[in-house]
Amino acid sequence: MSKKNIITPLENGPLHVTGTLELLDSDGGLIEKSEELYLCRCGQSSNKPYCDGEHKQTGFIEPGVFIKPPESEEDQNNEGSLSIKVQANGPLIFRGNACIQDASGQKIYRKVGGLCRCEKSANRPFCDGTHSKIGFAAE
Repeated sequence: MSKKNIITPLENGPLHVTGTLELLDSDGGLIEKSEELYLCRCGQSSNKPYCDGEHKQTGFIEPGVFIKPPESEEDQNNEGSLSIKVQANGPLIFRGNACIQDASGQKIYRKVGGLCRCEKSANRPFCDGTHSKIGFAAE
């Protein structure tokens, strides 16, 4: 039985992702398969896409709650494989059944989406394209 795929932006911290996960590089190559990942969303990690705790040093303040989430899909299945592709100089793109749950417990279900990793999106944890305006650079 597959695990449930859950993406949670932690208050003042990284994205905590659990489930049946495949982390992919920008070319689609496998970085790792895992059941749990902590992915940087403050933009300051020296080990992107992974969190290295740098958010604690930089004073990253982000409540981990949705600002304006996309609509939840009717299909609330969050099982199966979830791939997370690290876009060069851009967001984390996920594909597969996922539940995105914020720190307040609000949930939405999506099969595809972009998650901010530059810290500057006005709609965190979701990407709004700000990375391209500010020159965010990360493999």
